[in-house]
Amino acid sequence: MEQNYYEKGTGIQRYVDILTNGGFKALFGDVANKEVVMSIINVLLPEHRKVTEIEYLPTEYQGQVVDLHKEYHYDFMCRDVSGAMFIVELQRYQDDYWFNRCVSYACRVYDRQNRKGENYNIPPVYLIGLMDIPVNHSDPDFWKDRYVSEYTFREKESHDLLGETIVIIFAEMANFSKTAEECVTEVDRMLYLLKNIGKMLHQPEWLQHEVYTRIFDACEIAGFNEDKRTKYDKDMYDERRLKSEMNTARRIGYENGRNEGYADGHAEGHAAGHAEGRAEGHAAGRAEGRAEGHAAGHAEGRAEGRVEGRAAGRAEVIRQMGSKGLDAETIAEMLEMSMAEVQTILSGSTITSEGPTTSSSC
Repeated sequence: MEQNYYEKGTGIQRYVDILTNGGFKALFGDVANKEVVMSIINVLLPEHRKVTEIEYLPTEYQGQVVDLHKEYHYDFMCRDVSGAMFIVELQRYQDDYWFNRCVSYACRVYDRQNRKGENYNIPPVYLIGLMDIPVNHSDPDFWKDRYVSEYTFREKESHDLLGETIVIIFAEMANFSKTAEECVTEVDRMLYLLKNIGKMLHQPEWLQHEVYTRIFDACEIAGFNEDKRTKYDKDMYDERRLKSEMNTARRIGYENGRNEGYADGHAEGHAAGHAEGRAEGHAAGRAEGRAEGHAAGHAEGRAEGRVEGRAAGRAEVIRQMGSKGLDAETIAEMLEMSMAEVQTILSGSTITSEGPTTSSSC
């Protein structure tokens, strides 16, 4: 197999990396790439739901009540001639509630279609997640060589499907590790291309097909016009800056938490151990009792202090990220925390080892 990958650090990149925000927007956000987008979607959709024409739709929607419900942002959304809706989301950061969020996104789009009608003849909504993080399946062995998972409403025992409503499909590229020689199906080849095109120097012989050629052409950075190139460069710069700030905030929060935890734990452990040692009494046993008490109290106090200190450090990181304009959802994704924890901290409470506490002044 021919060598077809550039070396990191050389500064040479011919095609966008679709699994970055900038690369994703450059491909999916350009209406000129409609045919390319349809070819990618169709590989992941069930046979009866292939699209032949799509209409690009806005990606930002306000909640039902302005100022009370958040604005929802979708990475990409379109509609086909039957009225079926298709959402494509790129997931690059760990999130304990990623699946729940996908359900929420799809449900809102599904419900919005019925607000002007009088019946429930609602076109289906398909949400496709391009997963650059592992999906935690309950049976990893079953999914060892499977890379596309589908979730919908079915009867538990018979698997009957009474209606086509909301369907969530994950393209699990984080687990996709096939070599070029091992890619024998259309799904294999598409996932390989989506995952690796940003590292390729040219279109390989084994992907010489009209569908793949259009993808390579759409992703070639040199082919962007001036406005698109400027936007792409800005998106990539913002993404790298945000990632750097996030890593720095994590490091500072960890170091602050560790230092505070050590100091608090040392003081508490010393005091507790000293008191316990003195209580042991008697001259002969006092030295031994103080030593044991000091060691136990020091270890316990240090451990508790570290936990409290890390929690305080992480809370400070969250407040800093919030002050830079990041919303709770984005912060939760980046720090791998729950939305509830982040929202609690941003609202003025702090998270300790014993749960949330709220600061107040008289």
